[in-house]
Amino acid sequence: MTPESIFTQALGLVSPWKVVSANFDAAAKSLELVIDFIPGSRFPDPDSDSGELWPVHDTVQRTWQHLNFFEHATTLRARVPRIKTAGGSVKNASFPWARPGSGFTLLMEAYLLLLAKVMPVTEVSKQTKVSQDRIWHLIRSRVKEAWEKTDWSTLERLGVDETSSRKGHSYGTAFLEIDGRETQRGKGASKVARLLFFTPGKDKATFDAFVAELNKRGVDPSQIGEIAMDMSKAFIAGAGEHFPQASLCFDRFHVMKLCGNAIDAVRKEVVSESGSLPRGAMWALRGNAANLSEKRLALRQSICREHAKIGRALAIRDYLADTWNYAGKQEADEHLKAVISWCARSRMEPFVKLARSLKTHMEGILGYFKNYTTSAAIEAVNGLLQLARRRARGYRNFANFQAIAYWIAGGLEIPAPVNTTH
Repeated sequence: MTPESIFTQALGLVSPWKVVSANFDAAAKSLELVIDFIPGSRFPDPDSDSGELWPVHDTVQRTWQHLNFFEHATTLRARVPRIKTAGGSVKNASFPWARPGSGFTLLMEAYLLLLAKVMPVTEVSKQTKVSQDRIWHLIRSRVKEAWEKTDWSTLERLGVDETSSRKGHSYGTAFLEIDGRETQRGKGASKVARLLFFTPGKDKATFDAFVAELNKRGVDPSQIGEIAMDMSKAFIAGAGEHFPQASLCFDRFHVMKLCGNAIDAVRKEVVSESGSLPRGAMWALRGNAANLSEKRLALRQSICREHAKIGRALAIRDYLADTWNYAGKQEADEHLKAVISWCARSRMEPFVKLARSLKTHMEGILGYFKNYTTSAAIEAVNGLLQLARRRARGYRNFANFQAIAYWIAGGLEIPAPVNTTH
């Protein structure tokens, strides 16, 4: 068996295609495989399903980068036949090892996409000796192709979250499909099925862009019955304008973060009044007592004994946290009203302000009890995106971050190569 026939089988080529020469350069660590077709072969029109075969009009030389053969850079070179159809148009015939217009073989594309899903493009470039620009072009084109084919017709529950493409800069808003329901608190689980839409900014215009995409895909916004998000005024305005029928669910994490901000403001007031607090006070006063180390818990208890205002602030926090421990909305409603009343009567301005915010957003906070939806699933996707961002040390180009976001979390199906093997 000749080397050419071995490579023909290795590439999965069938008649009329075959490897006609294998040019190996040990010094340059390169391998060039030359592919040709049997003279007299006919080819189908790539834009027709008729099955009719057409004679070769002429040929053009093309090359593609393939997976390395061991550590040797491998390229495929071939005469690509052009056919002349009955209508008189001249077209490139299709070939089984690469997509039209691509400089990579299907296997090389699959390999690059696989690596880009788990490591920064800079590292992929180092390992494969392919330029970052070529890799990014591949990612953007293949991901866009797959994303545009995704079906959104099942969308009923929506999650909205903001994330940054660079530390402290360039925010984007992610719209996610939430799947799964809990029949009661703690039973079952909601999860993010996929990232649907990722667009620059974190204002109301992001909702305008998302709804435009819904309309483009023929999805009626009225089929969305629930939106889980934070209490951003822009998000609330966008949801109210485009999804008036949907119930809002403000996640516990964001509500407790507001309370945490109020506690921090009270801490600063105490520092201003008393002069100082022990070292480490800021961290000892944050989060749940159950999650603190013994040292920080002891410090928290000491501060509360000495400063009654901080003690009252933390007591309100613990009481607010109990809102989500009820089995149903009615009991939680009564409890939340008691929290709001306590905050309003606390004589601590940060908590009086918190009372107004809780009262304004009460229906959305209690929206949790419709499907027991939490931000856990949404934050999981955000975590993946931020991990990718940290690996890449930020994305200067939002289009690149958007493409990686869809590739990592969009549940996309990019067809694997079936006509070639290595």
